[in-house]
Amino acid sequence: MLRNTKTSRRAFLKGAGGAVGAAALTGNFGLTDAIRTLANDTDTVRVQGDVPQNKMSAVLPETSNEIVLRTPHIVKEIAPNTPYEVWTFNDTGPGTHLHVRQGETVNFTLVNDGPMPHSIDFHAAQVPWDRYYQSVAPGESLSFEWTPNFPGAYMYHCGTPPVLLHIANGMHGAIIVQPEGGWPEPAREYVIVQHEWYVGEADADGVHRGDFQKMLRAQPDFVAFNGYPNQYQDEPLVADPGELIRIHVVNCGPSLWSAFHVIGALFEAVYPNGTPANRQEVAQTVSIPPGSGYTVELRIPDEGLYPFVTHNFAYTGIGALGILQIGNP
Repeated sequence: MLRNTKTSRRAFLKGAGGAVGAAALTGNFGLTDAIRTLANDTDTVRVQGDVPQNKMSAVLPETSNEIVLRTPHIVKEIAPNTPYEVWTFNDTGPGTHLHVRQGETVNFTLVNDGPMPHSIDFHAAQVPWDRYYQSVAPGESLSFEWTPNFPGAYMYHCGTPPVLLHIANGMHGAIIVQPEGGWPEPAREYVIVQHEWYVGEADADGVHRGDFQKMLRAQPDFVAFNGYPNQYQDEPLVADPGELIRIHVVNCGPSLWSAFHVIGALFEAVYPNGTPANRQEVAQTVSIPPGSGYTVELRIPDEGLYPFVTHNFAYTGIGALGILQIGNP
């Protein structure tokens, strides 16, 4: 169970010196010594051997209402020749794709394996912030139950201040709430998390860490789908001609909007927030603010390669581009 709840809550609300708390949530403040230490701590992680790539599968996992998230900091390659200290949920940033069922109790545990306090915020949950979303100290854990009342494609993230720093360093992910009774038609389902990386200078070991000033200016070095820029160009997402494809797109930001679009195709139906009741027919591009999600459906009749992008083209060229491969062109 969470210890020192009162201390962490007081720190969040009042902040260091009594002024940082509320500002830390929004990021509208200068770098204090404490925040600079969080952003540039070179003693938390060391490179040992080969650096793994920070790539994730886009396949929607099976449903499970038993969720454990751990928070180690791991050096991973977030782009070619860019080893980075990723603040993870279950060894990746974005964190593990989660898939739960509407109306069924979720048993959740957060285990803090990291070197600093971390926490959780489920956008799919309706629970009191002051009881469930407080920071957990290193070496401690927090368990609670909650029930997803609405289906959809939601974000989850660390809510420990400064929230911007934790999200931008990788502590975010997608939680897909399966509608009660399932979708009307089965489909090939994928999950895509769009997010940004803000890369600082390498340290003596060649490891990069997040650049907080770039984060505040919303000037990313990379915009990626599922952890690694352009990964789905080399390893396309696949489907058969005429097959229904359902893509759950969650924009974890932390700051940029997504304009999700598939070149050479149209969405036959789109669902704001991924909720079946929100069905709209025929769309070319969907606009997703940071912290929100969309589910899109399409059928592509002809074999070929169909790029998917954010149509915010200032960022497509720095990683937000993948390929849907239909059939065997």
